[in-house]
Amino acid sequence: MQNINSSVSPYRWVVLGVFMLNIAMSQIMWMTFAPIARDAAAIYTGGNVDLIDLLAILAMLAWIPFCLPAAWCIDNWGLKKGVGIGVVLVGVCGFLRFFAPDYGWLLACMIGCAIAQPFLLNAFTKVASNWFPQNEEALASGLLTMSLFIGFAIVMFATDFIIAHYRDLGTPRQGIDMILLLYGIPSLIGMVLHIIFVKDKPALPPNPIAAEKKVSMTVGLKALFKNRDFIFLLGLFLIGVGAFNAILTKIDTLFKGRPLDIDPALAAGIVGGLMVIGGLLGAVILSALSDKYHKRRIFLILAAGVAAPLSLCLQFLSSIVLLGVCGFVFGFFLISAMPVGLTYAVEKTHPVPEATSNGILMLGGQISGLPIVFLFNMTAIAILFAIAFILALLLHDIKAPTPTIGMQGIHSSEAGHLN
Repeated sequence: MQNINSSVSPYRWVVLGVFMLNIAMSQIMWMTFAPIARDAAAIYTGGNVDLIDLLAILAMLAWIPFCLPAAWCIDNWGLKKGVGIGVVLVGVCGFLRFFAPDYGWLLACMIGCAIAQPFLLNAFTKVASNWFPQNEEALASGLLTMSLFIGFAIVMFATDFIIAHYRDLGTPRQGIDMILLLYGIPSLIGMVLHIIFVKDKPALPPNPIAAEKKVSMTVGLKALFKNRDFIFLLGLFLIGVGAFNAILTKIDTLFKGRPLDIDPALAAGIVGGLMVIGGLLGAVILSALSDKYHKRRIFLILAAGVAAPLSLCLQFLSSIVLLGVCGFVFGFFLISAMPVGLTYAVEKTHPVPEATSNGILMLGGQISGLPIVFLFNMTAIAILFAIAFILALLLHDIKAPTPTIGMQGIHSSEAGHLN
């Protein structure tokens, strides 16, 4: 067993900060047009809102062909070059949207931003494992998850605010141009910061898993699907990430025609915003608690257990106060399950490369999001969360940290060359 130096590089926070910026920008690119679909349709597609909605669905579709290639690039080329592919796509394509004269140009830029997603989101556990000690890994993944929803929050609140001002002036096209410029410049800045400041790893590994030699992606994939706990965890991501993406995508539809004590469009913005704010807090607080007590399973159980009844509450309640509370609690527990689950996967499946397990879990959530969006039904989503609760109960918890590294899920003949 290789000795691990107890010192941890303070530079880890610089790397994490740059990653948080670029991940937030990737989400802003993805969801830019969701709150302003009608305005964008009037300008780019002659009023066809479905073509604007397609721009948001692209990011989910891109995961299918690009997830595994992105994971391979990250595992083999490292954080600087592997993730850099996605960062450059977000930076360049995100900025070029400002110059789009028509829908075709805009679509091409959004395809580039969509391809970038797996190159960024597959790196969560790689960043945490390469740079952070074992008692900070879920927190690091939690902060990266938080950056996802900072991006969502900016889109939810800032985009509507900007376009409303220009609508009042009778110049919505100028409003969209301003939005694209305000979002495009930070995407370029994030690209430059990545090129200058991001490093693959510190001089000394911060935890035992970082010091391990990883198996190949082929061996790792075989091991993942022979690992009982990973299979159950994949089921949780299929349901949890897919359902959450679907709810955010269809939040407008959720409240349409309901007898609410507030305008349905306003309710969608309030509940969606509170869901994201709850997620921002949960991703940090519950991840930190998970690290402190080195427990993962209980937080996954809580997330699924809370999500099932709250899905029904979001469907049937009419009070905006109660809906807001439900949205906040729903986001707080469900979003926090993502970094905890990703960290659990690394700990349960090493020496499988981190981006491989991260990528398969995220791919599952993105693929399942598509049918859930198209067949959107909150009662069915509540039933799915009840199934997720059962899967979480079947998981085995992580053992307390020890100085030895296990080879769970890897046959001895495949892992025998590792120390």
